[in-house]
Amino acid sequence: MIPDWLAQDNTQVPLPPRSLRGGKKFVERAIAGAALFLRDAILTETIAKRRGLLQALDPRVKLVTLLALIVSVSVMRSPVTIMGIYCFTLLLAIASSVPLWFFIKRVWLFIPIFSAVIVIPALFNVVTPGEPLWTLFHLAGSHDLGPYHIPETISITRQGVLTAATFIGRVAASVSLSVLLTLTTAWNDLLQAISVFRIPQIFILILAMAYRYIILLLDTVRNMHISRRSRTLRYGPTVAEQQWVASRIGYLFKRTYVMSQEVHRAMLSRGFSGEIHTLSVLKTKEYDYAWCLFIAIFCVVALFVDHGAVNR
Repeated sequence: MIPDWLAQDNTQVPLPPRSLRGGKKFVERAIAGAALFLRDAILTETIAKRRGLLQALDPRVKLVTLLALIVSVSVMRSPVTIMGIYCFTLLLAIASSVPLWFFIKRVWLFIPIFSAVIVIPALFNVVTPGEPLWTLFHLAGSHDLGPYHIPETISITRQGVLTAATFIGRVAASVSLSVLLTLTTAWNDLLQAISVFRIPQIFILILAMAYRYIILLLDTVRNMHISRRSRTLRYGPTVAEQQWVASRIGYLFKRTYVMSQEVHRAMLSRGFSGEIHTLSVLKTKEYDYAWCLFIAIFCVVALFVDHGAVNR
């Protein structure tokens, strides 16, 4: 004998309401974001293991020299010089076997959203008075709004464009150098390199554990969601779905707490005493000293060129 439900004809599963079919729901978007984070983390580790210019450097030397470049960019005032530094970061990415389009997207997807809010007001003569380039519209008369003087003619000024270009160039170059550091350095080596700045070991340990177990917990959440969807034939009531999400949140919190206790006991049983020991030993080679000398000369020359360009 077979069950009655197995002997029935196939029935069409009812579709969800139209309001839910317009796009991905919040939970699905969150899960997709978690999967993207996991993919980026794996890709970053893969790039860090490739052979390239920056991968061959001592992580401590790489950290200090790239920070020196970031500091140099922050004091430059010529957009041409700053964009030259940005082009130099693109050359470093190519020499380090970093996919160029992936590297550009990783930087410029962040820059427009962050900088537009600050840069757009600086384009106009209300904020940055100067030589007008494009006149937008005319008002009936000038007005005073608090500390700002609103002129009769609203226009985009040459000084405002230079200010905006300088700001965007600084952000682009600084973010590119930071992304380049994380892409070409394994996470454990980067944390070990941070100890150059005498940061307490407990903070480095917290960062290392957080990074590792955030990835593990994100993978757990993704697997929970996939297993639920694979067993779902139709949408349930909203209250039932909310109860399931709340129960999974509680389960994940409990699992996180239990895992933290188990990891701590496992560390103590293996002789952990508060000091971090890694399998990799960082060594400075002649190649690293040559790179330090090159970056020092490059920064001095770039600052000299920037000073000359500004004073023209």
